[in-house]
Amino acid sequence: MRFVFLTMMFTGLALSGICQRTNNTSSGNSDPSAKVLLDKLKSKFDSYKSMEMNFEFQLELPGKPIEIQKGKLIQDGKKYAIVMKDQEIYADGSQTWLYLKSRKEVQISDFEDGDNDAFLSPKQMLALYSKGDYEYAIAEERKVGKSTFTDIEFKPLKKNNEITKLRLTIIKTTNNMVSLRVFLRDGNRYLLKMDSLVPNKKYTHDTFILNTKELKGVHIEDLRME
Repeated sequence: MRFVFLTMMFTGLALSGICQRTNNTSSGNSDPSAKVLLDKLKSKFDSYKSMEMNFEFQLELPGKPIEIQKGKLIQDGKKYAIVMKDQEIYADGSQTWLYLKSRKEVQISDFEDGDNDAFLSPKQMLALYSKGDYEYAIAEERKVGKSTFTDIEFKPLKKNNEITKLRLTIIKTTNNMVSLRVFLRDGNRYLLKMDSLVPNKKYTHDTFILNTKELKGVHIEDLRME
């Protein structure tokens, strides 16, 4: 069950720490040069009508081997699909399907829009830096071949935040996102690596629906409100 809600768990933690609504619109002593890079990256993602991303998720627990799982995310507006080895998640803007393959179970629930969603795409994630709960600065720049990799480090302004640090890595020369690492107070770490991204493809509505009739021997748990 460790990888249940894999990407959801990762971005849900970001929601709990980064996306807290406050009256503070200041980002402390944030680095203006880091903001320039973040603004460019956010603008790039905002221009995408849809995107398809191959990713790798790494879970690091103290004293245990790193657990890795690869997957694919497709997003078109509010609709999305996440496909991994152990699970699949579909949301068509009306309802959400969670397919837990090892348990041979599908959970169907109502789709929830807004800040309480467990899912955040990279596009939505990049909007969080402007909410005023973190200060950020360029931590390191390094040459990798002909490219310049830049690490931007985020630290929470609230001392009791569950997240102690975030590190976003981008390729400065191409304005591409590479990875996001989350450091938690309990010593756990999560790493989301973007392997490839294709923007602005067209998808049919069926892309974001799980056809449960094609699944044999699978229990369907309907959690939708009447």
